Amino acid sequence: MRLRAASAHLRRRSNLAFALFGMTTDQYVLLTVLAERRQATQQELVAACFSDTATIGTMLTLLESKGLVTRTPHPRDRRALSVGLTRAGRRLAQEMRRSSADLRADLVGLFQEKELETLMEYLGRLAGALRPPARKNATLRQRRSKPDTR
Repeated sequence: MRLRAASAHLRRRSNLAFALFGMTTDQYVLLTVLAERRQATQQELVAACFSDTATIGTMLTLLESKGLVTRTPHPRDRRALSVGLTRAGRRLAQEMRRSSADLRADLVGLFQEKELETLMEYLGRLAGALRPPARKNATLRQRRSKPDTR
């Protein structure tokens, strides 16, 4: 319950900070990942943002309509699109990062350096251990794509 409470309070505080930009915490995370990577496929964004395909797709459509991201054919994979930030998207990501500096400082200030390192290690361990199993649909698709040898 404490982990849930911390997560809920952090999300609410973050959403309040990003509402000034007409954005959500999840949209900020997506913009930040794109700012760090320059380009990514939707599936890479799903993994990096710890989200799902439908949520990332919906956010990309919204951000694209706002002129913050572009989707272009991937240079090596014709099935995929390459997603990148526009200048406006890069500028907004920077502004949002600057405006949330106090929130990040408040969080970091709760811990001594060694405690923060330990917390980050524990959170990484939790994230890895709690990762949901592969979806059944992916397994079914794999089975269907194999020729029937009966």
